[in-house]
Formats: sequence, structure tokens, C-alpha cells
Amino acid sequence: MFGHPRSLFVLFFAEMWERFSFYGMKALLILYMVNYLVWNQEHASSVMAWYAGLVYCTPLLGGILADKVFGARWAVVIGGVLMAIGHFLLAFEPMPCFFAGLGFLIAGCGLLKPNISTQVGSMYLPDDTRRDSAFTIFYMGINLGAFIGPLVCDWLRSRYGFHYGFAAAGVGMVVGLIVYLLGMKSVMVRVAMVATGKDDGAVRPSTATPSANVPPRVRIDRIIVLLVIFLFVIVFWTAFEQAANVMTIWADKHTNLHIFRTSEPEAVIGAETAISQAPASWRDLEIGAGQLQCVNPFFVITLAALFAWFWIWLDKRRKQPSTPVKMTLGMLGMTLAYGVMLLAAQRENQPSSAPLADLPGNVDLSQYGSTRLHHDPRSGTLRMNGVLTDLDWLRLLAESAPKSYRENVDELVSQAQRQADRPGAAEAWKTHITLSSDSPDPVPVGPLPDTVTWNATERTLTTTAAIPERDRLRLLAAAAQPTFRDAVTAIYRQSSLHRVTVLWLVLFYFVCTLGELCLSPVGLSLVTKLAPPKHVGLMMGLWFLMTGGVANFVAHKIGGGWGTMTPTAYFLIFGAVAAVAALLMIPLVGLLRRMMHGVQ
Repeated sequence: MFGHPRSLFVLFFAEMWERFSFYGMKALLILYMVNYLVWNQEHASSVMAWYAGLVYCTPLLGGILADKVFGARWAVVIGGVLMAIGHFLLAFEPMPCFFAGLGFLIAGCGLLKPNISTQVGSMYLPDDTRRDSAFTIFYMGINLGAFIGPLVCDWLRSRYGFHYGFAAAGVGMVVGLIVYLLGMKSVMVRVAMVATGKDDGAVRPSTATPSANVPPRVRIDRIIVLLVIFLFVIVFWTAFEQAANVMTIWADKHTNLHIFRTSEPEAVIGAETAISQAPASWRDLEIGAGQLQCVNPFFVITLAALFAWFWIWLDKRRKQPSTPVKMTLGMLGMTLAYGVMLLAAQRENQPSSAPLADLPGNVDLSQYGSTRLHHDPRSGTLRMNGVLTDLDWLRLLAESAPKSYRENVDELVSQAQRQADRPGAAEAWKTHITLSSDSPDPVPVGPLPDTVTWNATERTLTTTAAIPERDRLRLLAAAAQPTFRDAVTAIYRQSSLHRVTVLWLVLFYFVCTLGELCLSPVGLSLVTKLAPPKHVGLMMGLWFLMTGGVANFVAHKIGGGWGTMTPTAYFLIFGAVAAVAALLMIPLVGLLRRMMHGVQ
């Protein structure tokens, strides 16, 4: 098929469904922690850092286990089963299920990811010029799953809730496992044929010495090349992986997700968590923040075949650039992508203001609005540049609530949690608290939580269920100091008009993709060509450890700082670092090419 063995397409479809599940869940994860669990950015990013870092660190162990214990095919099967269990655990509400699900996903991905990629390289002789093309086709399968997964899972999230989206990811993993099991025999036959030196496809002899017969010095040089390239690729993926964290938050909080109409002022507290309804007309059509994660794989799908053809076309004319040159182009692409986000941030950084004579003494504005919210006591004005997010609005109002009222609400929350945790809690129950004499009556700026009622005569708050963090904030916001509440609400509504068009993110992902296609698939191919044959699984695991584990951990740890500086400053940091990495790599290209000793 297309000049490649049919077994390549068994791996293509198996990996497509596995990536459907992986990226479908990944598109929801930061939104789930920030919007549903209402964790702050630092806490949510820390969980993302450890999860994403370990997901890509465990392939090192998975490669070793495949080489020494399971073999590549059974490592893939066991990993797929563990990942399916992990996704389905996320579909349940209790927090132990959430963390256990992440643990199963980490272990499963460690076994599956390096070993299915290694099997692609095992289906081609060392000097087969189709290897780069095969990895690009395989990479297109990865991105087909990554395209469909966020579309489906985030659609289910917006219509029915987060846990339905997580369940859909589990179904995708099961389908991928079935595809692999049905085609596993044909893959093993092809691998065995290549291992004995046989091939049914035309190859062009290479000037490189076969990896099995190279002298020790050449092997060392090639490993050094891999390690140097790993360091630069860490920078690329650290910048790229902001997509799963900060860029998703930017889409959710700072982007107009309506495709055919401009932003409108935000309405009431709670509207941002309501289950979306079908659009009444084409003008109401809206894309989900998680669904924007499909833009990058869409561009990979549409451009991957073109890049695969282009490398072969250049190779026939002896003009194909070396892998270090391609990776330098990738770094330059990432630099330009963050240039796009700098322009978007400047467009979003528009002013809003509201009258406010005095600031409540217990409120610290520096913690909100990405350091862009300020009070000018001389003019009696509250000012904001850019968008004040819904959660900053809610937390600001909650912070201004009087101490006595906060203590009353926290006691109600504690009582409700004890009731929910007691034996027999499945039966109907309710608990209430009477506000102290110095607590103000709550005046909600939006509807109270469905399970909470306020009795103005008796001054009691009653709940019939545990009170999650977002509802606790809504109860506290109901007692915000009135003039402060009016000013912050005015800023919130005005600033929502400064949400920028979704086309900025589309352009960002387009430029990122150009860089990615110059760097990632050829990097995977290079590992299989430069690594010693007996340690391909180990080196592929090391590739994921460095370019995935380290890069993801650093990316999300840095993501925890989102909101502590302006968006312009945040994006400028990544653009500058990518530019410096590209400039440093340019003079190393010639040296690295010589140290590859003929490998193209």
C-alpha cells in the first residue's frame, strides 16, 4: 500500500485509536482541574507536570522490559489494557479514581508507546530509504487520532459533562487494542522477514555502514549526536506542550470561541459551567476550548503527506537536508509561532475601568488579572487591561466577603462533607447553618447552587449535598462588599469584549505544525537508524524520556506561573528561548552531520 508493507497500516490504525484516547483525555485534563475541580493554576499545572512527565519517562522502563522480558508485541498489549483501565477510572467522580486513573495511564503508556514505534522501524532494512516516509505516515496516524479524540471527547464534555468525555477515551483505547490484536500476526511476520535480511520493496544502498557492523568510535559518535539533538528538542517540546496547558486556558478564558460572531459580555456566575445546548442558529456555533487541540493534528494530517513526498523528492536529487538542518528549521518555526501569540496578547491587552472609591482592606489585587488589575485611589477607579477571567472574578468577590460570613460558609461546607461521608449517605439528608449576627445576608450576583437554599426569615443556609469548591466560592461571592462587587462585575463584563478571535490560535498551531513536521517524525526515524540494534527499544525510551518526559515536566511547571505575569511577557519568554536555541544549533549542523558517519 503506497509502496509500504500492509503491516505498517495495522500499526497506523492501532496507534490512531490509542492516540484518540490519549489526546481526547489530554484535551480535557487541564479544563477538568481548573474549571471542574477549581484548582488554582499552580496546583493544576503541578499535577499536569507529574502526569505528563511520567507518561513520557516510563517508556524508558517500557523499552527495557520489552527488550528483556515481554517482547515488543506483548508490551503493547499489556500497555493497552492498562491504559483502557486508566481512562475508564477517570469516568468516575471520586478523587481516588482520578489519581488511580492517571497512574494506570502512566504505566500503560510506558509499555505501549516506545514499543509500537520501534516496530515501525523493525519493518525496514537499515538502508531502506522508505524509513523516513514510513515514520511520517505513522505520524499521520498518530495525528488522525489526535484530531478526532479532542473533537469527540470535548463535545461530550460540553453536552453531558467531563466524565462522559473520559469514558469515550476509554472506548477508543479498547478499539485500538482490538485492531492491534487482529493484525499482530502480520506485523510479526514482516518483522521476522526483515530480521533475516529479506525485503519485498526496492531500497537504495546507503553509504552508511550497517549499524550492526560499525566500529565502537562510530557508534559513540552517533549516540553523542542523538544526545545533542535531544537537548535541543527538549526546548522545542517545552514550548510546544504549552498547548495542553496554557494555550487551552488561553482558549477557554481569553478567546472568543464563537466562530461567526464577536464576543458578548459575560452574563452570570455559573454560566461558564453550564452544559452547552445545541446552537439555535449558525451564528451561535461555538468550538470548545478542548476541541482546539485538534487544530495541530489537522494541519499534520493535511501536510504530512506533502512533507513525506517533499523529502523523497529532495532525496532523489541528492538535496535532502540533514536531520540537524531539519530540526533547526523546526526551532525557527516555534520562534515564529510565539511571535504570533505576542501579537494576539497585544490585541487582547485592551483597557476596562469602573468607579471604585475604596478597595476592601482584605483584598490583594496583585493575585488577579495576570498582574493587570489595579486600583487608583486618586481617581477612584478600578482598571484592568485584558480579560478578567470568570474564576478571577469569582475569587475576587469571595475574598472580599466578611470574615464572619466566610467562617459560617466554611462550617456549612464541613458539615455537608461529614454528612456525605457518613455510612448510609445514599439516603436523603440535609444540613443547615444559621448566620451569625455580624454576617451580612447573601445577595447572589447569580443563582445559588441548586442544592443550597437561603431562608431570609430565619437567616439559614441549607444544603442537601456536599458543596464543591466552585459552589463554595459562589456562596462567598454572595456576601461581597456591594460597591466592590459592582465594580469587579463591571470590569468582568467589559473585559470579556476583549476576547480575541480564535484565528490567532489557528495561526499559532499552523506555524507550530510546520516546525513539528521538520523535527518530530524525522527524529523518531533517526533514533532507529543511529541506535545500536540491540538497544533500539532503550534508545527510543530515552527519546521519549528526554523529549517528552523532561520537556513536559518543565513545560507544565512553567505553566504554573501563568497568571503571575502578563500574557505578553509569558509568550515572549518562549519565543526568545526558541530563537536562542535555533541560533545555537546553526553552527553545530556541520559537526553533527559528520558525526553521523553517512546516516541520512
